[in-house]
Amino acid sequence: MNRINFYSLALCGALLLAAACGDSKPTSPKGGTAKPQIAAPVNPHKSPEVLARRFHESLSANNAIQMMHLSMLGAPTNSWSDFSGKMFRNSLKILAKNLADLESAKPREERTDAEQARIFNLHAQRQQMSEAYTNNVKRLSIELPEMREHFLQRGFLDVVLQFKAAGLDPAQLTVSRVDTSKLTDQYQGIAMRGGPLTIWFTQNQTPLDITLTLVVAKVSDHGWVFVQDPKLNVPPVQGPAPEPR
Repeated sequence: MNRINFYSLALCGALLLAAACGDSKPTSPKGGTAKPQIAAPVNPHKSPEVLARRFHESLSANNAIQMMHLSMLGAPTNSWSDFSGKMFRNSLKILAKNLADLESAKPREERTDAEQARIFNLHAQRQQMSEAYTNNVKRLSIELPEMREHFLQRGFLDVVLQFKAAGLDPAQLTVSRVDTSKLTDQYQGIAMRGGPLTIWFTQNQTPLDITLTLVVAKVSDHGWVFVQDPKLNVPPVQGPAPEPR
């Protein structure tokens, strides 16, 4: 598994190049001016707002690879391991609490068959979750490339088709606002910044009531990524107002 962070590598290279240009003294002809330095690109994972705008840029440019790198699919393996580990431990914690509540509610001899079956099922579910998590970690190096390929072949197209169904061309839209008010420090019940953000658009300087929801999270050793399928929110078509009597 390649652990190289694509965007971090590109950013470091650009910063080194800019530093080299800054340390060198130009030897332009007399009366000439030195070429202006090119600013280093902004890390797309720096903030949820930057991520949202880069998402729209990748969609407008019809660039599936760029969009994939903005998602959890583009995160390095150690970020995947940390993220999935936190999600697994939180799910296991919730299941263990439900199990403890059921077992402490009544003594074994007072439980109905349905209640005892529920407890048995939770024990089995906990075992299955642990086994599935262990297997998924072992298979990550195999399944991650497959998931990336699926996104390039289908996931990106699904996003494009949402805009097409709404009669919109992403290249003709401008991001007017990124609403991050619903982000929380306890995403999915774990100590991680994340949640849904809303992207608002304008078309020909006209505000649209169609928005895009992007569920994002700040993962370790990488930054902000989107972690669920993007969803275009199209309000129901309003019929003509009734004529006054």
